[in-house]
Order: sequence, then structure tokens, then C-alpha cells
Amino acid sequence: MAQHADELDLTLVRTYINDHITGASAVAQRVERMSRNPDAGDDAPALARLAGELREERRVHEATARDLGLTLSRWKHLGAALAERVARLKPNGRVLHRSPLSLVLELEILRSGLEGKRLGWTTLREHADALGLDAARLDALVERSRTQADLVEQISARHRGSAFAARDEVTRGAGPAA
Repeated sequence: MAQHADELDLTLVRTYINDHITGASAVAQRVERMSRNPDAGDDAPALARLAGELREERRVHEATARDLGLTLSRWKHLGAALAERVARLKPNGRVLHRSPLSLVLELEILRSGLEGKRLGWTTLREHADALGLDAARLDALVERSRTQADLVEQISARHRGSAFAARDEVTRGAGPAA
């Protein structure tokens, strides 16, 4: 149930928006990197567009925080950037070459993140009136998150067939199953 503005704790709102900005930053960087990996194949342009949309949504969160007079934590964002870089070190069973499993796992994690993002927009939508936020814009962001999740599911479906490919199959050019 939506609350009135005087019933909201803006410290909690700040923490919530900060956490979503942090997540958006890390995910946008990861998707951008995914789009540059050769294993993305024909899906690279779609991933690059998605990364751009995620960066745009991060700016929406930042603008929302500014409009509400909230200050943002640089420490959370720096920590998330460091965690994203550390996560790249996981070799998925391959040390010298990228595993065919890597893209599939990244897409699965991305799909989960997009669901969290959708729920974040939904929560802000629930409190749009009390916070003075544009409800129609939030509705559009909820729908956009659904569309993004559908896109990632389609990309994932194209790559699942090669997730467990033997090394020589990958080097022979046996790309993702159609």
C-alpha cells in the first residue's frame, strides 16, 4: 500500500536508490564487456544496446536522487566496480581460453539482475505519488525491464546448446546451436 510523503523515511529511499545505482553500474559494465567478447557472436550489437539502456537507466536513478535531494554514496559504487572486476577472474574450468559456459552463466546472472531491476522500478512506482515521481515514466521502465529480460532469454536460448562444448568443438567454429 502506498504511503504519504510524511510517512516515508528518505534515508531508506536513499539507500534503496543507491543500491540500484550501484547494481546498474556494475551490470552495465558487465554487459558492455560481454558485447565485446567474440563468443557473443551475432548477439553483440543487442548486448551493446542493452548496456546503453542500462547506463541510461542509471542516469534516471541519479536524476531521481537529485530531484529528491538525496546524496549518493561513492563508496558503494567503487566497491561494486571492484567486485565486478574480481568476478572476471573465475575461469569456469578454463584457464587459457574463455569457457563456452561463461557467456551462458553471465546471461543467467544478467537475467536475474534484470528481474531485480524490474522489481526496483515497481517499488518506486508504488511510492511515486508520495515521492513526487512520474508514475508513467516508472511504468515505462517496468515494461522496458520486461522487454530486456525477454531479449536476454532469447540470447541465452541461442547459446545454451554450446554451454558444455568440448574445447576442440569451440576452436573448430561450432558456434551456438540455433
